[in-house]
Amino acid sequence: MRILPKKMGRELGNNARKGTFGTSISFDIDDVSAPTRRRIKPRNESNKATPSEDDSLTGCPGCGSPINHDKWLDCLVGFVSGAHDFEIGNPVRARIVQNLRNQISTMSMPNPRENWELSVVSKLMTEIEKIVVAEVNRAQPKQVIDSGLSDQERLELIAETEARVINSMAIEIQEAVIAELTPRLEQEIRAQVERDLWQQFEEEWKNRTITKIT
Repeated sequence: MRILPKKMGRELGNNARKGTFGTSISFDIDDVSAPTRRRIKPRNESNKATPSEDDSLTGCPGCGSPINHDKWLDCLVGFVSGAHDFEIGNPVRARIVQNLRNQISTMSMPNPRENWELSVVSKLMTEIEKIVVAEVNRAQPKQVIDSGLSDQERLELIAETEARVINSMAIEIQEAVIAELTPRLEQEIRAQVERDLWQQFEEEWKNRTITKIT
C-alpha cells in the first residue's frame, strides 16, 4: 500500500513536467498536421512547367499540326527572308521556296483549299516571271553588243525569249502541280462519290420500307 502512494506521488510530482512535455507533443502533432514540406509546392509547379517549356514539339498556329520547334523556326526565317526579298523586288532564293514547300507538305492543308492553291500558284508564277525578266535583262545586253542588233530587233528578241522561257517554266510547273494534286483530288472525289452513293442508297431503302409498310 505504501508503494502506490509513492508511485502516485511521483506521477503527481511529475505532472508539470509531463504537462509541459505534453504541450510540446501537442505542438509537434500540430506541426505534423501542417508539415513544412507542403511549402515546396512552387518547386513542384516549376518542375511541372519546365517540360512544357523544354518540349520540342509545338503546335502550328495556322493548322495546329505538330511540328518540330527547329523546323518551325527555319520555316519562319525562310518565310520572312523570302517575303523581304519579294517586297524589295529581288528574286526569292530557291532554297527558301524548297524549305517552305517541305514544311507545307508535312502540314494539314485547309479544306476546301482550291482558292488557296490557286493563289499560291499565282504568286509563284509572278515570282518566276520576275526571275525570268531579271535573267533576260542581265544576259541580253551582252548579246546585243556582240551581234550589233537594232533597238527594235533587241526588243523583239527579249519578248521572244521571255515568252519561250515563261511558257516552258509554266508547263513544268503545271506538270508538277498536276502530279502532286492528282492523288489528293482522286481521294476527295472518291470520298464524295461514296457519300453520294450511300445517301442515295439510304433514301431508296427508306422509300422501299415505306412502300412495304403501306
